[in-house]
Amino acid sequence: MEFTQQQESSVRQGLKPGCGRFDCACALPVGERFVLWALRQWLQDRALPGEGSILHRGFKVAGLLEVLPDFVIAMDAFLFGARRAMEIHVPTCSSVSRDEAVLVALCGLAQADHDRSLLASLDIMMAPTASRVAAVRLKAFAVALAGAGLRLAPAAGAAAGRLN
Repeated sequence: MEFTQQQESSVRQGLKPGCGRFDCACALPVGERFVLWALRQWLQDRALPGEGSILHRGFKVAGLLEVLPDFVIAMDAFLFGARRAMEIHVPTCSSVSRDEAVLVALCGLAQADHDRSLLASLDIMMAPTASRVAAVRLKAFAVALAGAGLRLAPAAGAAAGRLN
């Protein structure tokens, strides 16, 4: 079955900018793309990245080098404190997993000062001691992102900041 140009145009109008796939990273705003890139790259390095590593250079270019340790500690808390294995794709993957989307959203909650929602969500995902560490470090990372002009805040409205 072929679409007419009018049908194709009306289908495309309902899609997000980018390629149109609902799970594709290409439609994400730059701040969310940075977080997604950072968590995927962290998974590749799995340690505090040294000078010259891709993650180190990316944070340096973004003006966020001072919060790289906060980010790495938060990700380590996820790695060791999560109640189940997190699905994080390789850096070249165009799809965004549910876990990646949640981690990006958690950074948005931290940046928007939705601390209670952030901690409640982390408590569901992680052991309580790990969730406290992750919350503090995600907050520092998210605030620094905002300072660098990378806004992640959830949309305004009655349901803003509610993940669970």
